Amino acid sequence: MLEVGGFVLAGGLSSRMGRDKALLEFEGETLVARAVRILQSVCAEVAIAGGDERLAAHGRVIRDERAGCGPLGGMVAALEQTRWEWNVFLAVDMPLVPGPALAELVGAAEDGLAGVMGEADGRVQPLCAVYSRGCVGRLREELVAGRWRVRAAVEAAGPVRYLQLPFGKWFDNVNTPEEFARLGKDERSVSPSTAQKA
Repeated sequence: MLEVGGFVLAGGLSSRMGRDKALLEFEGETLVARAVRILQSVCAEVAIAGGDERLAAHGRVIRDERAGCGPLGGMVAALEQTRWEWNVFLAVDMPLVPGPALAELVGAAEDGLAGVMGEADGRVQPLCAVYSRGCVGRLREELVAGRWRVRAAVEAAGPVRYLQLPFGKWFDNVNTPEEFARLGKDERSVSPSTAQKA
């Protein structure tokens, strides 16, 4: 167990899905329960950033700093409340990301950085990342100014390391019923059990 906090980002509206993505079931558990479990394999403490009290059965829910601002609102609220210097964030709709990949992100964090973001197949993943509590002041400024893109906000807060991870399929997220139906079935995908061995 690493001395870091963990947060499931679960505050989206799920408008394209037509129902709360966090409560969809995948391989026998809801996406929010799965994300909490994966984070608990790495983090000393885990909470849910965003969402509402329907998710409280799965952990402490921290309401977004302000509604309708995307993941940045949940991140600011979480970093305002955390007692840990480094904090792992995982979007609730990325159920294929394995715990060891999160541990690698934490291992790449060091003083002077605002955060460490995963990157695979040429795509940076700001919602699968580790962020310093110290960057919250600048993130709040970006939030208030209406600049809600997470990657740009964190880069404005300080230096960011981009950690190369081996499987882009880990970061498949689900926004529509069709995407959810395909999740984990693509022959190129890497299942969490396989990923643990990678």
